[in-house]
Amino acid sequence: MRRRYLAPLIALVLPLLLPAVTWAATTPANEKPAGHDWTLDGIFVVALGIPLILTILTLVDIAVGKHTSKHE
Repeated sequence: MRRRYLAPLIALVLPLLLPAVTWAATTPANEKPAGHDWTLDGIFVVALGIPLILTILTLVDIAVGKHTSKHE
């Protein structure tokens, strides 16, 4: 049932969304971004932090005994 509504929704949203995205992405020639917004740095910190957190959680599970070769 949901798939039936998805195609018309995409057909209505994309023609409205694409011009808005291109308009937002363009900056006037006289305006240059100033400063550093840390966006890329934040992305890399999150991307490197996720495996680190998963590793720590796995080590905690191993210490508690949830990840053992014994299957009961």
